[in-house]
Amino acid sequence: MTASNTSKKFIAFIDQFAKLDQEMQIQQIAVFLLVMGKPGITMKELARETGLASSSVSRNVAAMSNLVVKGKLGHGLIDAYEDPEDRRSKLCRPTAKGTKVFNILSQIFR
Repeated sequence: MTASNTSKKFIAFIDQFAKLDQEMQIQQIAVFLLVMGKPGITMKELARETGLASSSVSRNVAAMSNLVVKGKLGHGLIDAYEDPEDRRSKLCRPTAKGTKVFNILSQIFR
């Protein structure tokens, strides 16, 4: 694969997120990809993996979920839910829409 082909694939990857939101932040993409890689990941693990503060993780998860943030509906790609074993903890999993988007992204690099 040439550098040109690789670059085109990365641009196509970024374009998929731009179709959802032209202003999507890289932290939101990172959170989404981590959730796809480990469904059921905790918010605490997301903070550790991304290096973000827990408040930033919460905001990014909200933006990638179905919640309304600052008057704007979230992207509906992940779902945050209470850990049944520890009610103080939240877990994150992909939604059906998130899985569909991830499958499209995966096809780009095949």
